[in-house]
Order: sequence, then C-alpha cells, then structure tokens
Amino acid sequence: MRSLSPSFVLMSYKVPQDVQREDQILWFMTLKQLILVMIGVGISYWIYVSLSKQYQLGTLETIMVWVPAGICAMFAFLRIKHVSLLHFILLLFEQMLFRSRNRSWVQHGGDPFISMTTRFSMKSEKKQEVLVEQDLSGDRIKKLAEILDGEKSMVQKRKGF
Repeated sequence: MRSLSPSFVLMSYKVPQDVQREDQILWFMTLKQLILVMIGVGISYWIYVSLSKQYQLGTLETIMVWVPAGICAMFAFLRIKHVSLLHFILLLFEQMLFRSRNRSWVQHGGDPFISMTTRFSMKSEKKQEVLVEQDLSGDRIKKLAEILDGEKSMVQKRKGF
C-alpha cells in the first residue's frame, strides 16, 4: 500500500530581477524604437519617392522630406529625465490641464477660488433695521394719540362695550 502523505518536490525557478528594462532586439534598439524608426523612415521614403517622380528635388527639399524620420527618431531615442519624449509630452499636457498650479498667498491678492464642483448655499443676509431718530414734536404726538384713541373707541363699539 502506498503512503497517503504527499511528497513535495521543491523546484527552483529563475526569477528575472530587472523586469522594467526592455530587451534589445537589434544592436542597441528595443522593439518599440525599431518600430518607430521604421515608421518614420517609411513615411519619409514614401514622400521622397512620390515627390521625386514629379519634381527635381534640391538639397533643401530633400532635407525637408526626411523631417518625419527625424521626428520619429526623436520619439524613439530622446529621453528627458529618464522618460521617453512621448511620455514627457503627455505628462506636460496632463500637468497643464488637470493638475493645480503652485499657489502662493498674497495679502489682498484677488478673489478667492470657488470651485464649480463644490456646493455651497448663499445665506441671505438679514437686513438690520436702522433706527432713525424722528422728530417727535408735541403736535405729532397728539395726532398719533388721537389716531390710536379713535381706533380704540371703534374696537370697543364693535365688541359692544
């Protein structure tokens, strides 16, 4: 009878240490760089062939025809702060449109920032009644007393007092 305990065999595998590094396909070029250069050279060669059939190209025109190949080579090989040119341009675009700029405080430096996405309620300001001193001369007081007394007598007549 066989034993029921499983026997494990430890197998060793080689684990790559630098997984972020791209493999070099042709001399010093990675696959992405090779594809970019081939696209740029192909576009420039197509422009050169199609224009040379119709026109006699001089030195300046020949240089201008190969500009797309140079641009593709810049995107393939140029690195700024260890970042490819395409990634660098995308980061600049993101920073300009979506990230906030550094702000510094200046006393009386303008309007406060109010976000369009933040809800806030505008509280109605209570108007404070301003007491205005009026001229309360004797004649005005007498007229006021007569009006009030007249209303008092009318109320008493209605109620039947």
